[in-house]
This record gives sequence, structure tokens and C-alpha cells, in this order.
Amino acid sequence: MERKNKIGISFDASYFAQIFIHTAGAYLSKPINKTNNKYLANLGTVPPDERFGQLVLELENANSESERKKIINELKLIAEIDKTIEPVPLTFKDNVEDLKGYIVFEPTSAVEHYDLSLLDFISYNFDVFNDYLLFFINFFDYFIDKLDDKDIKYIELDTLYPVNEIIEIAKKYYDKEKEKLIYYQNLFKKCINFVYSIDNPFDMKYLTHKQIFFLYNQLYQDTFAKIKRDFHSTDLLDYQYNDFPIRKELIGLVDINVLISTIEKIDPTGRKLNSLQQFETTNLFTSFYITLFNVVAVNKMHIKICGNCGRYFITHKETVTYCDRITKDNMTCKDIGNKEYQKRKKENDTTYDKYRKIGSRKQLRAKRNPKIDMYQKDLEEYRKTGKQMYKDVCSGKISNKEFAKWVDEQDK
Repeated sequence: MERKNKIGISFDASYFAQIFIHTAGAYLSKPINKTNNKYLANLGTVPPDERFGQLVLELENANSESERKKIINELKLIAEIDKTIEPVPLTFKDNVEDLKGYIVFEPTSAVEHYDLSLLDFISYNFDVFNDYLLFFINFFDYFIDKLDDKDIKYIELDTLYPVNEIIEIAKKYYDKEKEKLIYYQNLFKKCINFVYSIDNPFDMKYLTHKQIFFLYNQLYQDTFAKIKRDFHSTDLLDYQYNDFPIRKELIGLVDINVLISTIEKIDPTGRKLNSLQQFETTNLFTSFYITLFNVVAVNKMHIKICGNCGRYFITHKETVTYCDRITKDNMTCKDIGNKEYQKRKKENDTTYDKYRKIGSRKQLRAKRNPKIDMYQKDLEEYRKTGKQMYKDVCSGKISNKEFAKWVDEQDK
């Protein structure tokens, strides 16, 4: 593989969509499928099945299309491959060392909405080797200029390599790169925790995310000083519609009144017109900074830490506690969270009934004694604290035992 590392980032704020173009690995459980055989001639290592290996070699030397088809048909029969098998990205639910298939590295163009690569990066635990392997495969761009000459020459694009071979190559660079990756992780974590009040003691509820991001960059000017300059823009400084019904090359031939009525019809509010920001960089961390820079400008989006898996995620609802990542049980964290919520809610019913009865007594006392301010203040404080505690116990932040103890203390 050539030591060329070009990463492309395009961000469309109106649709909250990012196109992330880079070199990444994907997993195939078996080496071919019925609709796509491009990997057959590019197996990095011939599978252990003797006949399968012979056929792969014969395929490379086939002299005619009919001969190729005959060999491919036999390969399909040996491998018993389902036509649905395609390269798939590896996620947090995958234990790489347990996989028996193949890794293929390809230029990848991913459309990201809520599944931002930046959030995956800061969610990896690099003290865990499996998380490092996921990063090695999913963000291979980082390693293109880190691998020694032997390894970079061995790994080619569109070529299948048994998972265990990729693991052995990745292992060689683990100790050397681990601390550097954690360092950059912490740069982004510290900023995100500050901007989105995950770990921020200051009252900034009247500032937008963009304003807090500005403040952070003024307070810590050296944090992103190098990486935020390591890119160039490929923007045309032009506005565009993603779904304009008249082709660009024909617009000059269409009557202007038709164009006006078309625009009025497809975009009566003028909100669909957008400018697509496009950037290129050779630095993976610069691409993450560009993502963060664009995301903070969309104030309705919130970055949070999942209450189940502990990883970062983004949502347009500030009250959401769980992410949509799929766990090893093939359930999303949101599914697990809802299940646990219902379980805790059921456990809390007795305590909550007692909480409501005490509240009713306090309300009656305040109503009967309107001139005694202490009773009204006590009622307001009880409701405010109780509402928050019940919310916390249902989300798992505090235990039912803690909530019950507090309720008992109010029963006086």
C-alpha cells in the first residue's frame, strides 16, 4: 500500500449529515459471495482448504470468461456462501480475536448522522487490546505512516487477510502508539465534557454550545493549536439544493419564471438551501476537530455519555440517557435502559406511593395555613427535590434504597 493518507470531510448542517472519506477495514466471515467476487484473486493468504486454495490459484490464471465462471461456481459450492455476505464495519460488540474470517482495507465513504467517528474514537478504552484492534481496523489512516516498510508493503487495498494476521501486525504497534492515542483522546474529551456540561462546574445555561466552544479555545489556546490548521478547504463557496429537480446543465435553458416557481414550490421557507463544507487533511485528529467544530454550531444537538455502555453519543433530546449502539446481546443500550427503567419503576412504586402521600399532607398543611410561609416553602422544596430524586432512581443514578431513606426522613 502506498503511504498516501488523504481524509475527506463534508458537513451539511441543515441535514446534520457528515460524509467521512478515509481508509478503513471491514470484516468478511467468508471470502466470496454470489454477487461480488472481486476479492477472490486478492486473497492475502490461501485458506487452509486444499481444493479451495487450488481453485483460487486457477482463477488467477484462467484464460477465458467461461473458465472463470466454472471455477467460481465450484468455489461457491465449497464455501457454501450466502449471497448476503458483504464486508461489514466492526463495532464495539465485536471481539476481534474471536473472529475467524477476513479483513479487507478499502477507501470508505461513510454518511454519518448520529454515529460520528469522533465519538467512537473518544469512547475506545485503549487499555483494552480489543478496543485498540477496533481502532486499528476502523481508522487505518492513522497507521499508514506508522507501519514499517515490510508491513505497509504487505497490506494492500481490496485484499483479504485472515483476521489473525492483522492482529499480529496491529500488536507490533500497540505499546508504541497507545499513550499517544490516549493523549489525543483526552484533548477531545476535556473539550467535549466542558462544552456539553458533562464535567463543567460553571453555570453556562444561557450560552450556546458554540459560545462555550469559543470560550474553551480562549482558555486553552494550545489544546488544538496544531491540528486545527492542518487542512485545506475544497469549498466552491456556493449554495445548493440537495434535491433540485432541474439538472444543473439545463438551468440556463429554462425560463426564469419557471425557476422561481420551482424554488417557491420545493423550498417555501428558504431553509433547504445549504452550503456544503468540504475539507481535506492527512491528519486523522484534524478530521475529528473539523467534526467537533461543525457539531458545536448545531445548538439543538447534545453530546452525552450513555448510562449503559459508558460511551459518548449525540442526541437532539437533552433528556435521553442511553445510546443506540448494539450490544453483544443484539439489543441497543436504549432497549436495555428501558427494560431496566421499567424494572426500577416497579420496585419504586411502593416508595413513590409513600412519597405522594407525604406530599399530599404537606400540601394540605400549606393550604390550611396560608399565612405560614414555612409550610409553603417546605412543600416547594419537597416537590423539587423529590421529583429529581425519583428521576435519578429511575435512570439508575441513585438506588431505590437511597430514595426510600430520603422519603422516610420527610415523614415528620
